[in-house]
Amino acid sequence: MADFTAAQAAVVRIERAEEGRWDLTLISDSGVRMGHGVHLYDAASDDPADEQAAALDFVREYGFRFEADAVTADGPDAFWAPLLPLDAA
Repeated sequence: MADFTAAQAAVVRIERAEEGRWDLTLISDSGVRMGHGVHLYDAASDDPADEQAAALDFVREYGFRFEADAVTADGPDAFWAPLLPLDAA
């Protein structure tokens, strides 16, 4: 578990690092990387729903969630979403 508060974590970034791998990064409101994970996937399941599900699992480990309709494209192979505390469901 990272040492940061819910007020500091701002977004999760989902970015294709290479074929078969998405990098997941928690970024603070000041732009500092605060957590990192990797999602390895089968090419047959390379779709937005799979990426978002992997990102949700990743941010839940840190006590966060995000709304699927808040995911924003940031180029052809990158996305981000604002984080919400799990208890603010």
